[in-house]
This record gives sequence, C-alpha cells and structure tokens, in this order.
Amino acid sequence: MNDPASDQAFVVEQDGDRAVVTRRTFSAPVDLLWRCYTEPELVKKWLLGPPGWSMPVCEMDVRPGGKYHYRWRSDEDGGEFGFVGDFVSIEPGKQIVANELPEDAPDMSPARNTIDFVADGGGSVLVMHMEFADAAACEAAVATGMTDGMGISFDGLEKLMDGLK
Repeated sequence: MNDPASDQAFVVEQDGDRAVVTRRTFSAPVDLLWRCYTEPELVKKWLLGPPGWSMPVCEMDVRPGGKYHYRWRSDEDGGEFGFVGDFVSIEPGKQIVANELPEDAPDMSPARNTIDFVADGGGSVLVMHMEFADAAACEAAVATGMTDGMGISFDGLEKLMDGLK
C-alpha cells in the first residue's frame, strides 16, 4: 500500500482483511498535534486532501457521545462528500475512539477509528487504526484513494503545526 520511495514519515499497512493502520511522524509536540486534530478552526486548515478541495463543514463536539460532521467540496465542479461520526471515548492528548460513516450512507455499518497520539522525543506520532465492518467495506474504502488523501492532508498538518510552534 505504500510506496517505499515516498516520504517514510507516513506508513500505511493492512491489518487483516478488515482494517488499515496508518502511522505518521510529526516534528511537532503531541499537545500541538492534539489541538490541530480536535479544534475545528485548525482542522479546516489541514484536513483537505489533494489540492482543489475545501472543507465548508467541520463541526466537532469532542467529548464521549459527541458528534462530528465533515464535508469537502471540489473547487473544480462543486461536488461534495462528507462523513459523520460519534466520539466513543476521548483521552485528551492520548487517544480518540470514534465511529464514522459516509453521510450519504446512514444505514451502512460504521468504521471504528482508534487514533493514538504518541509523544516521540520533541515530536509525535499519530497512529490510526481503522476497522471496517467487513473485508468488502475495507477494500472499498482503500479503493477510494483514502490513504493517498490522508498522506496529503498530513503533509498540510505538518506545515500548519510548523507555523504554530
């Protein structure tokens, strides 16, 4: 899944047939990574995927039982897609567990995302474990180019945090 010639700061691995694990190393401390991941005004600046997309909706109630809603828009054709989710557990500065699904598929079984924020010297590592309902759902998610968009977004997150240090 990952190109060995690309930036090794972002690693994508299959975990069985229903899950994907990503790891991204950042030069910023874990407290800044947490802020940029949980404050909507900061999330909107980096969670954009490839160039040519904006994030007109970024609503987050970061607490157990809280909800979130993300929607992206193509600058080229105005097409939109989004995700909704609920926060299952929050351990500030350490972990987020959330259920997530496409906003246009409310009857679909949600993916369970476990996101760990790990201090690494003066930097940090973000580890995301995405578990899907079944192998077909996992394969479909990967086929969308999801992890490519994540890699691009994480590069934007690194740049944002560099400017906030």
